[in-house]
Amino acid sequence: MQMPKEQAGTMVSSSSECPIHRLPPELVFKIFDYLDLPSLKSVSLTCHRSEQLFAEYCPRRCILYIAKRPHVPIVEHLKKAAKMLLRTKRTYRSLQLHVAKPRGNKNMQAALGQLLEPRLLQQLVVLKLDLAPDSLTFAAQLSGAVAHMDRLQELTIRSTVDCFSPLQFSELRLANRSLHKLVLGHVWPGVIDCPNLRLLEATASLDVETIVGKQYAQHGGREPHWKLNQLEELVIVEELCMALDMENRPGYKVHFFRQLTQLKRLHCNTGYISERIFQAIGESCVLLEDLSIASLHLVDPNSLRVLANLTRLRQLAISHSFKPIPLATIVCLPSLERLLLDRVVIDWQQLPNVQSLQWLKIKPYAEGVRPLCDALAGPLKQLHCLWIDFCYAMDTPTREEILAVLPTLPALQTLVLQNVYQLQFLKAMPPLAGLKRLVMFTASAYESEEDYTITAEVLGQLVPNARRVEIGSSKPLHGNVFTQPYQFFKSRTAFGYLLPTDHHSKWELRQYNHRYILPLR
Repeated sequence: MQMPKEQAGTMVSSSSECPIHRLPPELVFKIFDYLDLPSLKSVSLTCHRSEQLFAEYCPRRCILYIAKRPHVPIVEHLKKAAKMLLRTKRTYRSLQLHVAKPRGNKNMQAALGQLLEPRLLQQLVVLKLDLAPDSLTFAAQLSGAVAHMDRLQELTIRSTVDCFSPLQFSELRLANRSLHKLVLGHVWPGVIDCPNLRLLEATASLDVETIVGKQYAQHGGREPHWKLNQLEELVIVEELCMALDMENRPGYKVHFFRQLTQLKRLHCNTGYISERIFQAIGESCVLLEDLSIASLHLVDPNSLRVLANLTRLRQLAISHSFKPIPLATIVCLPSLERLLLDRVVIDWQQLPNVQSLQWLKIKPYAEGVRPLCDALAGPLKQLHCLWIDFCYAMDTPTREEILAVLPTLPALQTLVLQNVYQLQFLKAMPPLAGLKRLVMFTASAYESEEDYTITAEVLGQLVPNARRVEIGSSKPLHGNVFTQPYQFFKSRTAFGYLLPTDHHSKWELRQYNHRYILPLR
């Protein structure tokens, strides 16, 4: 049947319009989230409507960076930035600002006041401040600006000096009702009063637990300076901080952890966690789902039984322990899914059949290989993911003994092998038909072309159902190492966000900044 001319004309006109223009901007912005910046730029050049959408979207995703420029006075730079923000129609949501006191110039406070105009900052969701030691003069001004940001969700404050000189700004008061995440890098403020604060990340050569714990001890559990007992996530990284003598700081750290009863995620990359502190965590932080400890110092390994209180714990990571850890005490946790043990001697005795544990990372020592193989063939045979960090001193026959037991894991889907100094020894590994992903990290001390030459046919026979093999290296491997096409990526975080890790493992994986992907089919 022939359509009327006017109806046909309407349909032709409708079909000439770009379909994406019919979508609401919020949905288009969701699509833009999946594109990298070069692709976004290409989209913005297609038509005026796309350019307009890009102009509205860009301030939401990109950070406006205002920093000191060479040969340009910082005051003049701040004034120009303030004028730009007054004239622009874009609504910036993320701002990174470098604050320093210029020599011989008294106009910095006025210029900073123009930039921190409340009207310009009302839309800010993310604010990042880089503070120099001499920026203490502007602490009150910065405190007032933060207090007036009604939509601020994330605040990052970092020191521009090295970690040997942490900045303690007693005049810096962080009071904000909307703030959800606070990141402090070698800076510690005098006041934290953010009722909606749920996540705190503190990196410093300061003993944060002792500083805040002293507040609780001296004020009967009250919080006159730092209100943190509502936190749900806490990450503490103390760089180059010597462990304090617990006898000289009686109970300060214990007081600190006893107040954090709402924590669901705790990463302590500090000097060490003593038995008293570990007991406080297990008794008070009963809502924990993710616990990571850099160094655990238990006099009595049976102290681990306090973990029975953490019935919601899904991931546990221990990077180092002074005493052997009885694995039977840990794997009995009802919700535990991921266990990451690094420089830890494991006691494999009386290991029960494990039901919930799916991901295991271990660093086996030569004397513990036999019990490890027995555990993999028995109580741990339900594992879905296994990460083995080989010791440098472990010989090839011992490594091959571990690989030989892998076919006894019928549910194994992901295998990670770290400190692999030869790919040739993989030929001794039996085929793993159920394996979907194979990741290997080279041993930097032994890297050479001959050690990593292997064909796709050999790998395809070892993992017949895997689509690809991933190799991480601390330095470029020459093109003639791989006898088949491969993809290459260079990133300091290439693997840290692709594997479930704790803070220590993620930092360790930064050395493997060269990532090779070998497709097998």
